[in-house]
Amino acid sequence: MSYLVNHQVFASQDLHQARDVLSDLNSIEKLDVVGKNSEVDIAIHAAELGKIGLLYASLGARRVRIQTPSIDDEDLFFMFVTSGSAQVKHGSHECAVSTERGLIRNMQLPLSAIEDNFSVLGMQLPVSKLRAHAHALMGADIARGDLVFDPTLDLARPETQHVRDTLEYATNALDGPLRHLASPRLRRELEDLLLTNILTMLPNSYSDRLKDRPISTAMPYYVKRARDYIHDHADEPISLDDLVAYAGCSYRTLQRAFGDTLNMAPMAYAKQVRLSRAHDDLLMAGDEDTVATIARKWGFDHVGRFARIYAEKYGVMPSEALRRRL
Repeated sequence: MSYLVNHQVFASQDLHQARDVLSDLNSIEKLDVVGKNSEVDIAIHAAELGKIGLLYASLGARRVRIQTPSIDDEDLFFMFVTSGSAQVKHGSHECAVSTERGLIRNMQLPLSAIEDNFSVLGMQLPVSKLRAHAHALMGADIARGDLVFDPTLDLARPETQHVRDTLEYATNALDGPLRHLASPRLRRELEDLLLTNILTMLPNSYSDRLKDRPISTAMPYYVKRARDYIHDHADEPISLDDLVAYAGCSYRTLQRAFGDTLNMAPMAYAKQVRLSRAHDDLLMAGDEDTVATIARKWGFDHVGRFARIYAEKYGVMPSEALRRRL
């Protein structure tokens, strides 16, 4: 599916022309096709919605390597993949992106990627615009401190999917009823809707304030006991019954308190601790260690499932992490 069909700014099957134009449009400093066939089929569609720049880019059914430099502007680019996948290096962070996992790019960091059959729908806007909108929503106190987002756009979260749906709604409106309608008020309302959804639906450093939660929540003693138990017994089977018994509270109390203080359920927290321990072991593994032995050591009996969740968390397969060990 294409977006912003009536706002195409560039299309070409000429690699040299694409390099020249994309260098000006998107500050892409390198563009190469991986493999013997150097044909490309690149299309760029772009539109403005107030301070939000909307973009749909399709790179065709090829494997393409791109490299973009950092820029001085304090902008973020919210990248929702519509087809294909990419292996991305964003600053010093490496990750895989796909239709299930997008990325919030800090435009002040360089980015390089190898993209396969790739197309993306995104929006770029200044952090200052988001801060100003947060101020309008909640008042002066909200603007204290830096506004920082979790860089992962996890489409398994209904909130993230809602932001994507709103972005699609905005692009469809600009392609349809708002294309010829001179209505600054409607455009402003659409811009406000996008800004509000970004701030309230995507995890960021303002989330607690925007959701009227205490900025700093003290950790109840029973959460601390359960948390410490998880860390001390991460290499052993742990059940929710174990945690409840050790913490000395009810199931419901422990579940709610974990959600309030650690933003996840107790067993999800245990899984993250085990995944972190497995990650450390992969990076420090000896010659006799394998992905399977390390995964099973930390309670991941299904090696294929472990590989999937490890790649989602760290952006590389565990076998690749093992090869990079110290």
